[in-house]
Amino acid sequence: MSTQVQSTTKIHPSLPHAKVMRSYQLAFEHLSKIERIEINQRIKELEKEQKKLLTPAIVKKALELYRSNPKETFFTRKLCKEVSKSPNIAESAFHWLHIAIQGKVDKEKKIQGIFNFWQKNPQQLLEWVIFGRSPYTEHSFQKYWKVGRRFVINLLTSTRLQTDSYWNRKFARRCVTSNVKFNHILPTVTHNEVILAIEDAYKHKIHEFSSIPNLSPNQQSFLAKLQLLVQEKQQVASFVTSWINIPQKSRWKSLKKLAQQITESIGKKNRKLFSAVRLIVVFALFDHLMESVPQLILSTLPEEVIPQPFKRKKKGKLPIKLLMKKEFVITREGNAKVLTAKVKKQGWTELGFPQRGKKKTKARVLFPPKVLEYLHNGTSIKILQVSSGEAPSYKPRVDVVLEGTHECFRSTTLLHHYMTTIPSGNIPTLGVDINRLGEFMVTFNTPVKLPPDLLKLAERYTLLTDKVLKELNRGLAEKRKLRDSHGCCKLIGELNRVYTRRSRILREILRRLPFFIATVIAKHHSRVLKIEELNVDPTGTKGALAKAIYTMPDNSFIYEKAVWLASSELGYDVNLEQVNPFHTSLLHNVCGGVLDRNSGHYDYAYCKACGLKVNTHFNAALNISEKQGRPLSSRSFPPLNAREGNHSNDG
Repeated sequence: MSTQVQSTTKIHPSLPHAKVMRSYQLAFEHLSKIERIEINQRIKELEKEQKKLLTPAIVKKALELYRSNPKETFFTRKLCKEVSKSPNIAESAFHWLHIAIQGKVDKEKKIQGIFNFWQKNPQQLLEWVIFGRSPYTEHSFQKYWKVGRRFVINLLTSTRLQTDSYWNRKFARRCVTSNVKFNHILPTVTHNEVILAIEDAYKHKIHEFSSIPNLSPNQQSFLAKLQLLVQEKQQVASFVTSWINIPQKSRWKSLKKLAQQITESIGKKNRKLFSAVRLIVVFALFDHLMESVPQLILSTLPEEVIPQPFKRKKKGKLPIKLLMKKEFVITREGNAKVLTAKVKKQGWTELGFPQRGKKKTKARVLFPPKVLEYLHNGTSIKILQVSSGEAPSYKPRVDVVLEGTHECFRSTTLLHHYMTTIPSGNIPTLGVDINRLGEFMVTFNTPVKLPPDLLKLAERYTLLTDKVLKELNRGLAEKRKLRDSHGCCKLIGELNRVYTRRSRILREILRRLPFFIATVIAKHHSRVLKIEELNVDPTGTKGALAKAIYTMPDNSFIYEKAVWLASSELGYDVNLEQVNPFHTSLLHNVCGGVLDRNSGHYDYAYCKACGLKVNTHFNAALNISEKQGRPLSSRSFPPLNAREGNHSNDG
């Protein structure tokens, strides 16, 4: 199995000429309920007109146009000739269609790249066919594409489901796919075949590792696990054979249960055998699947597998994109250049909502202080987007997209706020231990308390998760038992509002964290920040572990931004390093003994060697700071491809 790679990168503090776009929500000024509902209704009618334009025939024509010339101006101009609607509405609709087609074509290229990769790596191909996932493939393409692990997982899983449908349509007469139905049917194997697979898997890994002079701890551990399974092959083969021959709802999740059952049966409850058992399953089915699967992949066309845009009904409506140089369906005070100058001067703008046979309704839109600060720093208004709201508030929404350099979007308000609360020091290398939300969400190798605002947000998040949501879900279950549809509807609405509130709290925490970390770096005059290489997958986990993984602030963007902010403040480049997390949380930094990390010992644990009670997070941060680090990646921050999705990370 692949080992985790240690990784030092130099983050350059300024990229003055790199332009990005970021979006921010605006607010209407003092609208009465009647005015709000009237404006919302007019926007909703425009959204319906926009949606009617996105017919299957138009989408098909759009795909052909995009493949001939992907430029948006050419694309929208040609498509506008196909319809006879208001040009503003047409251009707004085709703007979103262009983005959707761009995503489809990009996904097709990525899928083709994965298919080419699998032609040279049949073991990973079979993992994907059996489980819908392949950890080695995920890790490889995560680094190659420089995206999040979750993006690659979702791409592989969705493509596996789509290929099932495609293969059944295209190869139904050949009946070659009847024994590889995802998460259901696998070829039948015998007990003896599985025993041979266990032995072959062990021999294969021995041969693979024979060319490596010094095996890493992970590789040695993996070989030891395979050797254990070879010793207990009769028991192991019985479990694996029944698991393969019986249909499962989810092969990936049920494999975790299978590995746990095997560890209990052989009397090794603390051993983690998931990867080793997965390898044995692949070897057991290798001969059965290699007869047909490579040919299926060769004959699969990604453009036919990836569905067309807007084929399925999606939740929500597309907003109306404004600032077109065409007829106005929603009036505003000039084009982007004129509007930028007016907003910088007066701090607001006025939108008009005309309708046939009725008086035009006008509403003033206010720009928040942060957006005005960015406009005065040199950004310009690129696009305005208007969308309707739902019951009970019927509150329409306006978003503005700003364009400018990264320096224009840099704000030091939070940084200077935290400067007054954090003590000074002199630590050349800072180590950071990353944990679940709470008092120790980020812990350094020097005593630094979490700011009160972050701690309060974490407490609110925990309260919503552990108390409010549980009570609402319990009440919903009772209403369903009583068949109270009205009560169910009210509780579902309340649940959605609480989930939205919770996600906003998490987003605000992740927005503030880079400024807190940057302040700690600046106050301690550090030159190196070290973090663990964490690619934790929460799929299949439950309870406290799943909560911890989902809320871990482990996104490298947070730490890259923190280093960039600190470099700008200190006037010199700060290095960001990533280290191997092997045993950082297990070994006592003082005596080298092993900590007792049994259930319940998350924040504090006793050392088995010296008996000292240790703060596990502070201890881990000390271990991380002392480990050798290597480059995180070759990219500079801020990323050149930052667009609207990054607005939540601004200060």
